[in-house]
Amino acid sequence: MNSNLSPENEQFVQYELEIGTYKNRDELVDDAVRLLKHRRDLQRDIQAGIDSGPSIPGEDVFERLEARAKEIVRQSGQ
Repeated sequence: MNSNLSPENEQFVQYELEIGTYKNRDELVDDAVRLLKHRRDLQRDIQAGIDSGPSIPGEDVFERLEARAKEIVRQSGQ
């Protein structure tokens, strides 16, 4: 696979190879593709969260959990 990178990106690739982050160009490209897939999955998950409706503030969730835990403890003491 041939690719034409911008000079800036080519310089970055060469630097990563020179310092030994990657053994070769194929390894670097494989990692780049893996990261792109991961980013796509994160974007999909974020969108699913947005589409799921309004969120509940974290403080409210913890208050509800604490109240529920207190109720369970109170009931178990009877």
